[in-house]
Amino acid sequence: MNKIIKLLLVIILIFFLSLYFTNYSNNYYEDKTILTEEAIRNYEKDLKDGKNITSKNYLPDEKNYNNNASKIGLNISNFIEKIVDKGFKFLTKYLENTD
Repeated sequence: MNKIIKLLLVIILIFFLSLYFTNYSNNYYEDKTILTEEAIRNYEKDLKDGKNITSKNYLPDEKNYNNNASKIGLNISNFIEKIVDKGFKFLTKYLENTD
């Protein structure tokens, strides 16, 4: 029984590390601090004219990627997270008691 638990723990660890490094190496992001040439020109013009300067005027609007499929996926992900969290808590308590 103890060998099965150790094997399961190793498999879960390998799975976690593979997902972690896959997410870490993902280069997709939106950099909201990069201004376009047009935004820079508008900023400089507004600065010379003495207008009120806020970042919302020069940065692009945030895109909303929410839809029903992403909401369902998020709910499923949160449910799985709760189950895995409870499983790890149970496993650590079990391993602490077997020493």
